[in-house]
Amino acid sequence: MKLTKILGLATIAWVGYNSNVIAAESATVAEVQDKVKAAAEAIAKAEDKKAVLAEFDGKNSKWAWKDSYVFVVDCKADKAIAHPTLAGKPIMDLKDKAGTLVMGGDKGLCKAAEQADGGWTAYMWAKPGSSEAANKVSFAMKVKGTDYEVAAGVYADKKVKDFKLVE
Repeated sequence: MKLTKILGLATIAWVGYNSNVIAAESATVAEVQDKVKAAAEAIAKAEDKKAVLAEFDGKNSKWAWKDSYVFVVDCKADKAIAHPTLAGKPIMDLKDKAGTLVMGGDKGLCKAAEQADGGWTAYMWAKPGSSEAANKVSFAMKVKGTDYEVAAGVYADKKVKDFKLVE
């Protein structure tokens, strides 16, 4: 009986916490671009790169908002630098549920970041608080003077229906 009550309370707490995450407002394309550009500039200007990169950790970071977050990768080193679930892990062979390379390949995030002012790419990724993959469109750009790339994305539902991704 006690175990049932504990499990019930834990379930209610988990659902309550995750519904707040799921019910959060959706990030916009403009917000994503602005946050990514600001993050790239902050990292490029920082004398202490490790201290700035530490600012990307956690859901209460200034780089996390609504249902999105800025993350940092090093495509040359094949490693996520700052990411909620991938930090320290290899990234270039990472595939989504549809088998699409998320970071590597001709249409991946690392290739998009090579464009002069950054670029967009599409893949499947779970929304915060969910385990189901959803269509996601992410903007990425290189950080000047470093080997880092920064990116963030929006989930491709009605808010990006007019968004045109170059194929």
